[in-house]
Amino acid sequence: MYTLIHVTHEAHCKMGGIGAVLDGMLTARAYQAVVGRTVLVGCGDVPASLPPETLETVFYESGPSGHSPAACGPALADAFASVEATYGVRLLYARRKVPCPLVRRRAGVELLLFDVRDARPGPINQLKAELWEGFGLESNRFENDWGYEEWVRLAAPALEAVEALVAGSADEAVLISHEFMGLPTLLAARRREPDLKTVYWAHEVPPVRELLEQETGHRLVFDRAMTTPDGSRCYEARLRELGGYKYALVSRACHAGAVFAVSDRIGQELRLLSGGFRQRPIQVVYNGLPVRPIDLAARLASRALLRRYACTVTGLRPDYVFTHVARPVASKAIERDLAVLDHLDDALADRGRTAVLLVLATDAGRRDPETVRQMESEHDWPMQHRIGWPDLVKGEVAIGRAAEAYNRWARATRVVLINQFGFARESCGDRVPEGMTFQDLRQGSDVEFGQSAYEPFGIAQLETLAFGGISVITSACGCAELLARVAEGDLPANVLLVDYAAPAGAGTEPVSDADTRRIEHEVAARVARQLAARLPTGPQDFRRLLASGGALAEKMSWQAVCRDYFVPALQRCFGKVRRPGQPEKRAGGAGHPTVKTSWEPVF
Repeated sequence: MYTLIHVTHEAHCKMGGIGAVLDGMLTARAYQAVVGRTVLVGCGDVPASLPPETLETVFYESGPSGHSPAACGPALADAFASVEATYGVRLLYARRKVPCPLVRRRAGVELLLFDVRDARPGPINQLKAELWEGFGLESNRFENDWGYEEWVRLAAPALEAVEALVAGSADEAVLISHEFMGLPTLLAARRREPDLKTVYWAHEVPPVRELLEQETGHRLVFDRAMTTPDGSRCYEARLRELGGYKYALVSRACHAGAVFAVSDRIGQELRLLSGGFRQRPIQVVYNGLPVRPIDLAARLASRALLRRYACTVTGLRPDYVFTHVARPVASKAIERDLAVLDHLDDALADRGRTAVLLVLATDAGRRDPETVRQMESEHDWPMQHRIGWPDLVKGEVAIGRAAEAYNRWARATRVVLINQFGFARESCGDRVPEGMTFQDLRQGSDVEFGQSAYEPFGIAQLETLAFGGISVITSACGCAELLARVAEGDLPANVLLVDYAAPAGAGTEPVSDADTRRIEHEVAARVARQLAARLPTGPQDFRRLLASGGALAEKMSWQAVCRDYFVPALQRCFGKVRRPGQPEKRAGGAGHPTVKTSWEPVF
């Protein structure tokens, strides 16, 4: 059985996309069939203040007094204490619960969390010298940026702690860097422990995302340019010119023992960064979907709750509720949703129909319930907003302004920005129906928008599929590739695939803002017409969409993608694992605690 060590900024809790990936993957039975032990490694505060639903058992933890419980056994405790003394870090070793999306079961995994704020400069500088000698990585250029420095400080102590932890199963251990954050640890392993198996798992290509978010004129020409020699050379030079620490790290990820990418497009983008990626195979390991079959009654019950909430907030009783769950960043192109609504508004009004779009997007910390209630009473949040904390901040501002401008003239549609985490009464205010949860948002949505300008995969765009919703996605989304594979022919009515690319022959030159708006509105008009034709109008339509969406989603479930893509990729790169029943080495060093990794039912 493999021992997998995942290095990620979401090791201790789910904060975004990689956390969603870990929740789905680590709880899939196909993953657990070949992985006997999972260790999550990351940075955070130690002593930790993690919620009990996340942290189950603490085996070792540094404290202000320097006292460390030795529940992990004396040998491992001594090894951890040596790491702390050598590197000046604080360490937490614990058992963490990972919940399975939609299904009431969980996986128990090991957590290694490091507080590196007071790390000793001597050993860290020694590692930086090795990274320069081995990979030409100029840490002195980036060490004033905590986004770089934090993860370089993690590398050496994490590597030593992992070595102590997996001492009895090192030949089966694989260290996985999720995105650039784990790359210093991976590169340190290539220098100091060359026999340790390593994987760089690209969930995106950060320099490409930054280019398309900061210079939006490229987003209509980039995808097509990647497929041509001239375009590839042009963007290879442009990305090198932009540089930055993420470029410096990711362009050297080709030194990993294996490279995984969440879609074919991410593999193409990696090849723009470094000739090293062009010289080796890149394993495409798609993300999966959380899937749980429901009946039509459950779908309609959730839909009724959504409509009731939308009516309470907007005063408009909608026939349809559309949703978009995303980070409020430029690459999500939320303005395209409003362009589609712009064209759909007249069509719905002519039919005597109405719709409300709920946009869940926050760029700040969680607002406490009392603050949310105060905003509700003072300025009609979330229908009306005010700029500045505790309301609109950073990327939320542009979306809030656009929504209010749209609502001033729209006849049959409204847009509501909910700039808060979660979707329940305790987090989103007293207008949310009692007992409503985020799952009702997924089960009841008629349409989930995901018209991203840059989207490595796009789990959120597809999460309504299993429940009979319609997913509007762009050809820029990596999930479009998986959809094409599993659909085995025409996509069902549940998927509306949109191409926002500039006309052929536009070349690789950036498109002006005026031309971008014109092209996107032309495409949005077509999307509106197609969407209007697909919206359900009666029980038979709801039943048909539920059946076709559920069947398609099942083929993209975490169980399916782990079985068909993740496990084969591991086996191609590192050989097959022993079958159950074969002799197995004891995992961990002397005194290592028993940490269950199989799923546990929760009642």
